[in-house]
Amino acid sequence: MRSAAATVLPLFSALGYTLAAMALKRAMDGGHPWRVLFIVNLISAVLFQSWLFYGGAPFTLTHVTHAVMAGTAFFIGQVLTFVAISRGDISIATPVLGTKVVFVALLVFLTGGEELGWKLWVATFLTTLALALLGGEWQANRARLLVSVGFSVLAALAFAATDVMQQLWAGDLGFGHFGPVMFATVGLLSFALIPFFSAPLRQMPRPMVIWAFGGGLLLALQAMGIAYCIAVYHEVTVTNVLYNTRGLWSVALVWIVGHWFANSEKQVGGAIMTRRLIGALILLGAVYLSLS
Repeated sequence: MRSAAATVLPLFSALGYTLAAMALKRAMDGGHPWRVLFIVNLISAVLFQSWLFYGGAPFTLTHVTHAVMAGTAFFIGQVLTFVAISRGDISIATPVLGTKVVFVALLVFLTGGEELGWKLWVATFLTTLALALLGGEWQANRARLLVSVGFSVLAALAFAATDVMQQLWAGDLGFGHFGPVMFATVGLLSFALIPFFSAPLRQMPRPMVIWAFGGGLLLALQAMGIAYCIAVYHEVTVTNVLYNTRGLWSVALVWIVGHWFANSEKQVGGAIMTRRLIGALILLGAVYLSLS
């Protein structure tokens, strides 16, 4: 019988990601994207060390190299995501990031890591269609929008590579050892961001620091949920289809509670909301197919 946790964790992670993105967007509104990313990645690096208590296989050079490679791919994805979010809207960037599910399906198929039945393929492409419909205002500043979409797609590819590497290699070392090494790599690579800081960390406004820490904590916790599911249940494609409900959350939460985060993205017309509603229904259909 399929574990309930394999379904619940990706869904809660999707909600956590959206709340984290809204908090981090608020932090970056002060013009501090690289300092915010630095804080976020150090929080993740520290929290993931708690998984060492979970244990795993003995460390070998090969195992550590695999974890470092996954961490490097994740760091690249984080950098690209922050560019997309800082230059665009969450209700655009988050749905576009969901194209990761297509890249995951293709990479998994190419590496022979998972057999994909027709329902999962249909769910994958329905998810992509839904995410396109859930996208933001396409009549906005076109240059800014294209940059945001382009970086989101590249980030999705980097995160897809991360997920596939976890599925292929995390089992050999054990998630309790793989996860900490992977995110320690992310933390160490983050020091390369320091030369790009607009000002020292100590000069960052206190409200922005609070938003950054809050968003970073949520982002780390949801990342733990996704990484654990992929490493333990080995259902990388299904996990990503479920995780893609964050596209739905990004629309719903921006519309309902966006003002709590000083977010004004809900100022859109009825036609756009109708399109997003259709996308949400298609996304639910994709989730149902993936589970069946």
